[in-house]
Amino acid sequence: MSMTGTIAKIGVEGGVWALVTDDGTQVELIDPPAALKKNGLRAKIEADTSNPVDVSIGMVGRAIRVRSFILLD
Repeated sequence: MSMTGTIAKIGVEGGVWALVTDDGTQVELIDPPAALKKNGLRAKIEADTSNPVDVSIGMVGRAIRVRSFILLD
């Protein structure tokens, strides 16, 4: 499953990294690669569906692990 959007740090006390998709959906990124940990980046992300996330502490929406990504301009 792939999705495109903007990377954002959401929450207080450390927060979580998320992708805010182009339709406004927030998707928590579990252990994202260092290259994705920057507010405002545009990216296309491929989710790792072989290792689903059941529960997370972020509570910002669905949570995924990143299989691969492409940074966009």
